[in-house]
Amino acid sequence: MNTLKLFLTLSLLVSGGMESAQACKARILLCILAICCFPLSIYSAHKVTGHVTDSSQNPIPMATIRLLQPDSSFVKGTVTDNNGIFNLENIKKGNYILSVSCVGYADASVDFAMPEADFHVPPIALKENSIALDAVTVTANAVIQKKDRLLIIPDKQQIKHAYTGYDLLYNLMIPGVSVDRRQGTVSTSKGGATLYINGRRADFREIQNLRPKDIEKIEYYDTPTDEYLGDVASINYIVKEYKTGGYVSLDGEQNIGYLKGDYNAGFKITHNQTNYMLFAGYNRREYDGVHTQDEEHFNLGDHTIDRNTATESAAYESDQQYVQFKVNNNTAKRMLTGTVSLVHNYTPHNDLNESFIYQNGSEDNRTVNIREAVNQKNLKPAISLNCGFNMKNNQRLRFILNSAYSRNEYQRNYSEQGWRYRTDVGEDLYSFSGIAVYSIKLKHNNSFGGNLQHYHNITSSTYEGSMTSSQHLWMGETISFLSYTQDIGKLFTLSVSPGVSLLNYNLNHGETQRFWTFRTNTWLQYNLNSHHQFVIGFAIGNEQADISYLNTASQAVDSLQTRRGNPYLDNPKIHDYFFNYRAQINSLGIQFNATYTKYLHNISYIYSVEDGRLVSSYQSDDSYHKLRLEGLCSYRISDNLRANTTLRYEHMNVPQHSQLKEDNFFASIDLNCFIGPFTVNAYAKTTERKLDQTTLAFVKNPASYGLSVRYNGKNWMAEAGAENPFTKHLHYREYADYGVYRYNQARTSRIYQQTGYIKLAYTFDFGKKVSKDSNYIDRSINSAILKAR
Repeated sequence: MNTLKLFLTLSLLVSGGMESAQACKARILLCILAICCFPLSIYSAHKVTGHVTDSSQNPIPMATIRLLQPDSSFVKGTVTDNNGIFNLENIKKGNYILSVSCVGYADASVDFAMPEADFHVPPIALKENSIALDAVTVTANAVIQKKDRLLIIPDKQQIKHAYTGYDLLYNLMIPGVSVDRRQGTVSTSKGGATLYINGRRADFREIQNLRPKDIEKIEYYDTPTDEYLGDVASINYIVKEYKTGGYVSLDGEQNIGYLKGDYNAGFKITHNQTNYMLFAGYNRREYDGVHTQDEEHFNLGDHTIDRNTATESAAYESDQQYVQFKVNNNTAKRMLTGTVSLVHNYTPHNDLNESFIYQNGSEDNRTVNIREAVNQKNLKPAISLNCGFNMKNNQRLRFILNSAYSRNEYQRNYSEQGWRYRTDVGEDLYSFSGIAVYSIKLKHNNSFGGNLQHYHNITSSTYEGSMTSSQHLWMGETISFLSYTQDIGKLFTLSVSPGVSLLNYNLNHGETQRFWTFRTNTWLQYNLNSHHQFVIGFAIGNEQADISYLNTASQAVDSLQTRRGNPYLDNPKIHDYFFNYRAQINSLGIQFNATYTKYLHNISYIYSVEDGRLVSSYQSDDSYHKLRLEGLCSYRISDNLRANTTLRYEHMNVPQHSQLKEDNFFASIDLNCFIGPFTVNAYAKTTERKLDQTTLAFVKNPASYGLSVRYNGKNWMAEAGAENPFTKHLHYREYADYGVYRYNQARTSRIYQQTGYIKLAYTFDFGKKVSKDSNYIDRSINSAILKAR
C-alpha cells in the first residue's frame, strides 16, 4: 500500500506542473506503473515451511496446519503432503501460533516470530492418540502407510453407503483384504484376519452391528506385532464411545430361489462406562439337497468293480437358534467383557435317494436303489471373559478365556437293497482356551512382547448301531513365543518371534502322544518412502489334526466302502516363505504377494483294501507344497466409483507323487458405484482349479458373478441382490485316483444356480445415541464324531 500511495502522490505533483494533456498522459503512465508494482509490494512477504512426523519420525500426510494470530484468529491453513511437508506462502513479519492436528494424534502448537525472510519451523512430532474428532467430515479417504500398519480414514461416501462394519470395510477396498458382507467373514492373502474394536478382540461376525458413522478409522496390520502378536493379520476398528442411551436393532435376509432366511434382533443400553447387550437370532435353510453324478472304479485285489451313481432325489433342512447376553465395562486403564451364549442346531433331514449301476466285467449291469437319511442335533452353551489393561510405561496386557460344552447327536440310516447300516452317536465335548498377550514399547524405536496360548478339548463319544464302540479323547496344545521388533534407521524394521508348541493327545486312556515344534515368524521391512513398502520373511509353525480324525471308530459308507479314523497321525508342520510389496499412490492402491508354503506331514486321505472292502482313512506321510503369486489393485476412479481387482497364479503339488500337481489361474473384479443414497455393487470371478490339500482330489469350481443394490436411510437399510442370474446349470467337479480307487464326480444343487435375496435392517435409538456393539456369537459346532459323509 505504501508503494501505491507514493505513485498517487507523484501523479498529483506531475499534474500540477504540466499542461493538461501532458499531465493526463503522465498520470496514466504512473497509474500503470502503480498497478504493476502493487502486487510486488504485497507478495514481497515470505513463506513458512515445516515437517510433521510421528514419534518414530515417520512422515504424517494430510495433517491439518493452521496459522493463527496471538489472539487465535485464523490467518491461513493447509495440509501436509505425503512426505509430511507443509508450505504457507505470503506470510508477513510478526508473531504467530502454528497449530497442527491429525486424526489419531494429539494436537500440537508452536509459537514463533516471523522474520523478514523465509522461516522453517523446527520438526514437529505428534504423539498418537485415539481421541475422536467429532466435528470433522473427511471428504476423501486417506490411506496412510505407516511402518507397522496401514491406516485408513473413510470418506463420507464410504460411510454414507454402509450400514454395518462389514459394509464399510468392503467399501474401503483394501488390496489383499477380502470381505464377504453377507457371510460376515474377513480374510487376507495369508489367511483369516482377527478383528478388533478399539483394541478389544472381536471376531468375524462381531462387526455386524457397528454404526459406520461412529468408525473414525481402520488399522490394518498384515504383519502383526506387539499387542496383536500371534495373529495372521489384524484389523482394528477405532470407534467413538458413548456414555448413555441405547438402541433396538432388527435385521432379516430372505433368499429367492430356495428357502433360506436369517433373522436377528439386538438390544443395548449404556450407563456411564457399562454396556448391557442382549442378542438373539434364528436362521433356516431348506432345499432339494446336492445332486451328484459319479463314475467310480474299485480295484479290490482279486476283482474290479465299476459303479455309476446318479442322484434321483435329495432333501436338506436345518434350523438354528441362538441367544447371547454380554456386559462390558471400559475405563482408560482397563477393559472387561463377559459373555454368556447358547446355540441350538437341528438338521432333521439330509437325505439322498440314488441309483447305483454296477459293472464287474463278468456279469450284466445291475441297478441298485439306495436310500440314506441323516439327522443331527447340537446344543452348545458357552461363556467367555475378555480383559485388557493399559499399564504404565507403554505396557499392555490382555487375557482371553473361553469355555464351552457341546452335546452332539448324529444318526444315519443307510439301505442298499438287502444291505442295511445304522449309526447312532452321542457325544459330550468340553472345550477351553486361554490367551495372554503382553507388549511394551521401548525407548529406542523398539518393542518387546510375549504370547501364551492354550487350547484344550475333552470328548467322549458312544457309537451304537451296526458297529459299536466308545471313544474318549483329550487334546491339549500350549503355544508360547516372544517377539522383538526394532527400527533400523528410518527405512528398515526387523521383527523376530521365536517360540515353541507342545501338543499332547490321549485316546482311550492309552499312550499319550506328544509333539514339540519350534515356531517363528521373522521378517524384514523396508520403507522406501510413504508410498512404497517391501517385506520379506519366513515363518515356521504347526497345526492340530482335526479331532474327528483321531479315533479307532469305523463307519460303513456303503456296501463296498468303510471309513476309519487314525489315532497315530503326526503333527503337521508349516514352513512359509513370503515377499510382499505394497504401494499407495494417490487413489491407486497396489499389492504384490509371493508365497511359497510347505506342509510337512500333511494329513490327507488314504485308501486300502481289507477283506474285499475299500477302507478310507487318514495318513500324514506326505507333504503338500503351494506356490502363490498374486497382484491386487484398488482404484478410486471417482468419488462415486471404486474398483478392486485380483490376479492370481497358484501351483500345488505333492512331491512324493509326481502326478499330483495342479496349476490355477484366477481373476476377479469388484465394482462399487454410489448414486445418491444407493450403492450398486457388481462382481465377477473366473473358474478355479485346486488340488485339495486333504482329499488330494483335483477340484474345479465354476465361475460366478452377481449384482446387488442397497439403499441406506437414516436408521434403516434395504438391499436386493442376485447371484449367477443368467446361469441355470453350475457344476462343481472333482477327480481323484488313489490306485485302488478312483472317481470322477460332478455336483450341482439349487443353491449353486440362479438365486436372489432381499435384506432389510432397522435400528431404533433411544436416549442419546450409542455405538452399535458386537453381536458375535460362535455358531459353529465342533465335534469329534467320525461321519460317513
